[in-house]
Amino acid sequence: MAAEVSRELLAETLGSALEEAAFVFAEDTGEPPPFEGRVIEARLSFVGPQEGELVLAVAPRFASMVAANLLGEDEGGAEATGDDGDAVGEMLNMLAGTFVVELFGEEPCRLGLPRVSQASGEEHERTLAAATAASTMVDEDGNRIDLALRVGGRQE
Repeated sequence: MAAEVSRELLAETLGSALEEAAFVFAEDTGEPPPFEGRVIEARLSFVGPQEGELVLAVAPRFASMVAANLLGEDEGGAEATGDDGDAVGEMLNMLAGTFVVELFGEEPCRLGLPRVSQASGEEHERTLAAATAASTMVDEDGNRIDLALRVGGRQE
């Protein structure tokens, strides 16, 4: 492996992608605000020297803002058209591409397609508890952004 799995690696990857693709500036935090209501979760599996899954979780209002920034739209329109979930999936797709290169270097790796769903805050907390590593960031508006990684067995 090119890099070790860590909260710091997840935070660095997430922070860079948010800044470059969605024009969002966020900081890593050890004391995140709770998610209120539903959480939009995007999941993406990968298979390479190790197999696993990345999970990106955000509140619906943050997803709407990311969609607007990615699509060059006014904020709020993406939620009405369903582009907010798609934007979270696309953001995870970008993150995964960068992350597997950081993690595995030049080793071949296959990425799955992002799967987007909604979860309760409790369901999402269980996802975080089962993760190999997780990072939580907060943007300048107080929005919580989680990136979790679950790593499984080694591929032969």
